[in-house]
Amino acid sequence: MIPRILQRRSSWPSSLLTGLIGWNGIAIITPLALGYTGELGVLFLAGSLAALAQVLILRLAFFGLRMDRSPVAAGVWGGISGALLILVEQVWFDIVAQHTLIALAAGIFVGVFVGGFLAYFYQDDREIESQAAASGVAVDCVDYGRDAHWLDPFAYGAVCYLVAFLPTRIELAICAATVGSIVGVIAAGVSHFVLSKWNNAAWTILVATAGGALVGLVSGLFFRNYQQLLWLPPLAVGGLGGMLTFAVTSIVGRKLGLQEHHAHQAPPD
Repeated sequence: MIPRILQRRSSWPSSLLTGLIGWNGIAIITPLALGYTGELGVLFLAGSLAALAQVLILRLAFFGLRMDRSPVAAGVWGGISGALLILVEQVWFDIVAQHTLIALAAGIFVGVFVGGFLAYFYQDDREIESQAAASGVAVDCVDYGRDAHWLDPFAYGAVCYLVAFLPTRIELAICAATVGSIVGVIAAGVSHFVLSKWNNAAWTILVATAGGALVGLVSGLFFRNYQQLLWLPPLAVGGLGGMLTFAVTSIVGRKLGLQEHHAHQAPPD
């Protein structure tokens, strides 16, 4: 069960987790995509420091920068702050200094998304809370519905990729779980924003699973330099991981969608 403070996506702990997941995901995936098989600890340290610093800055300046009014503007500020943090980190981390342009591109990319999601989560939570208030529900008792499960897809993806990759080395396990967690978010986005248009009907699970296999094939390319540690070719294990992730996420999405539908159909107390 997710703690209530984390069900509220615009809370400080949720914002910090958003930053940590985004920055560390990109800090691992970007080098991995370029064939990196070196030490992972320094990447996590650089990503975590950037995440904590960016979330702190953006949250403290949130209303002053009018991020509460526009996710697009928030994304711009996120990109700017992400670039500035990379320029600072190149002084401390040799791997960033040696690949400044790549690190800058990655920092801007993840910064845009972190800033945009902070604003989106804020606006969406306020809308849910205002609707609840109109029904006489106190803020502390608000039911955020399927949005309260926003962290679940990270776990689904990580577990599915670990099952697909069957890693025998810790570094491969970390990379597989990291890539899987990001694929899980993609799968959740597809379920929430696309499949929901058909009320997450049963047939959408098959469509999602097939689409997940394609996404997984692409993710398999990230592991081309780990071929000797894989039980199948990189594209095959990636495809399997993506397929499992999208299948599980779409099944859960259908379950949550049905629960939400029945809740809306239920007569008021």
